[in-house]
Amino acid sequence: MRKIILLALAMMLAISTAAAAEVWIGGHTITDGDYAGARGLGIGIVLGEINGLSIKNWVSSEHAVQFDLNWDLNYGGIGIGAAYLIHNFNIIQADNNLFPFYFGIKGWAAFASGPASAGIQVPLGFSWIPKRAPIDVFVQIEPGISIIPDMHFAPGGGIGIRYWFG
Repeated sequence: MRKIILLALAMMLAISTAAAAEVWIGGHTITDGDYAGARGLGIGIVLGEINGLSIKNWVSSEHAVQFDLNWDLNYGGIGIGAAYLIHNFNIIQADNNLFPFYFGIKGWAAFASGPASAGIQVPLGFSWIPKRAPIDVFVQIEPGISIIPDMHFAPGGGIGIRYWFG
């Protein structure tokens, strides 16, 4: 089990690092330290339905990949997830802050004392990205279904914060 977790973390970091991209917002490139939460690699925590580690990397100005490593205290299990997210920066506009709405598709797997499970979710959320701080704060819900070992409703979601290395 530990080997699977270490392999998953190594893969997440490798994919995130390889997919780094320069970001343009409003026709201006972000390279001078402004809006650090809208570029590079962010690592943080999420608390909610399931608690854990959140890793996100921008692959273009509106697209990002997000990886989760989490644990469920109720069932004593651990889980991994990978999502592709599309962001819209134009819904809420404010001076010196970005508030992108995002949505995407996520695959996940969970391992506990019983059989492993896997499924698909649709992340929907908002982020707050301040102009001068290398963080983002996010709230997301994840309606979805479990496919393995049986089909049932499997929602997720939470609130989190990430620090950005850009």
